[in-house]
This record gives sequence, structure tokens and C-alpha cells, in this order.
Amino acid sequence: MTKVHSIFRSVFCALALLVCSIAYTSSAQAQGVLRFVASTGSDANDCLRPTPCRSINRGVQSAPAGAELIILDTAGYGPTVTVNKSITITAPSGVAATIATPSGVSITITAGDVVLRGLVLIGQGTGTDGIAFQAGSSLSVENCTINGFTNAGINATSVGAALFVKDTTIRNGGLDGIFVVGLSATIDNCRLERNGTTNEGFGIFAFTNSRVTVSDTVAASNGLGFVAEDGAQLNAENCVAANNTSDGFRVAGTGTPAIMRVSNSAATNNATGFRQTTGTFESRLNNTVRGNTANTAGTITMIAGT
Repeated sequence: MTKVHSIFRSVFCALALLVCSIAYTSSAQAQGVLRFVASTGSDANDCLRPTPCRSINRGVQSAPAGAELIILDTAGYGPTVTVNKSITITAPSGVAATIATPSGVSITITAGDVVLRGLVLIGQGTGTDGIAFQAGSSLSVENCTINGFTNAGINATSVGAALFVKDTTIRNGGLDGIFVVGLSATIDNCRLERNGTTNEGFGIFAFTNSRVTVSDTVAASNGLGFVAEDGAQLNAENCVAANNTSDGFRVAGTGTPAIMRVSNSAATNNATGFRQTTGTFESRLNNTVRGNTANTAGTITMIAGT
């Protein structure tokens, strides 16, 4: 009996050691890929959970590639951030994580696969861009608010990369809400409001061979709503262009002809609803283009079918 008890104790101890080892390893692995910032933190810290950092920029610097940086409470965490690696920056629901940028760019991205979630970027009428996606493989912008920049809310120029924007509002910009050059972009359930006051300010501007798909998105009270130029293709599904100073949807440009395709969308209370200057404008028969000063201009190709 003693021998049996001894064997049982040995097995039990071995199992206990195994469980502890697994728990420790899991904790260490989690600690290795998570970093934290808080209003009570310090940039002299290591950005781990017990000792968070104070600024997002310091959190990014301290994190290994592929990490997630979590913002623990409501505060200002700017004024600027540079991202040069793959990382996810998350402000959880209920946390207002603000980057206020009186000059320059709030978030500059130069490498990696980057996710920005739940952030509030404030340009104060003098900051240049909310997000400058200069280089990298992909950028995802989710549930963010970008307000008051002189150039673009999102300025995406990383040729060949992928941009994903969803559940995001960009307003009060001096020029474009989202500017896309030479990359693919998917934009869903967004609002572009009061960006630009003339025909030089666009809600969404697809330029120079970019491929942009927009769905369930409103462009209101901008200079123009949705624009494709110089070899770009912009596909809009279930979108609204309203109260824009110039055109709701426009295809134009001086280089390679661009393509605009619009389906199940509405253009109303714009100077012109649909405008084709150069390139191809294809409109499904299920669009509503009414109540504009001029409903159409140029050649609008009507497309039937599903």
C-alpha cells in the first residue's frame, strides 16, 4: 500500500509541476506580446502590465514585432506616433484614447502589418495628416475618429499595400478624408464629413492606379464626395453622397483613364450628382440621383443586371 501511495504522490507532483510549467509559459508568452500604456504610466517603464508606459509612441518602441499595445484608460497619449513594425494598437470600448497633434502627422507608418483600433486623432486645425501610411504591407483602421487635419485624415501612399477602414469617421479636414495612391483599399461603414470646402477637397480620393471598394459609407458636405482619377478604380455599393459643394461621384483625371462603378447608392443635394469628365462612369439602374443642381454631367453608362 505504501508503494502505491508513493507512486500516486509522484504522479500527482509531476502533474502539478506540468500544470504550473504550462501556466508560467502561457503567462510569459502573453507578457512577451502584450504592452500597456496608461494615464498613470511612465515612459521610463517597460510597458508591461504592472508598469505601463505613458505614451503610445513609447509603447510601440518597447514592443516586439507582432505585439499588441493596449490602452488602459481615457487620456491623451500623443502628440505623435511612429510605427515601424507589425503591431496592433487597441483602445478598448469605453476608453477615449486621444492623440492631439498641433503640427505634423499624428501616426506615421513605415513598415509592417498595422492595426489601429478605437483611437481619436485630433489635428486642431493645424496638424497635417491623421494617419500617414507611407510604407508597409497592410493597415487596418477600425472604429476610429479623425478630426481637423489640414491635409488628409488618412493619407495612404504605400504602393502595393492593402488598406482596410471600417466604422470610422473623418471630419473637418482641409483637403481629403481618405487619399489612396497605388494600393488596394476596402472601406466599409464610414463617414466622411466636411472635408474641404471647394472642388479640391474630397471625401474619398482614389488616385493613380489604386483599387478602392467602398460600401455602406456616407460622404457629406465635403468639396466632392467620391472621386477616381488617373488609372484608379472606385467601386461604390450602398453609399450616399449628399450636400457636397461640387460633385457627389466623379471620374476624371489627365493620365490613364479611371473607372467609377456605382450601385445601389444615392446622390442628392450636390452641385452635380454623377459626373464623368474623362474615363468610364458605370451606374447600375438601382441608383438614386435626384435633387442635385444638375443630376448628371458627361457620359454615364447605365448597367442593368445583378
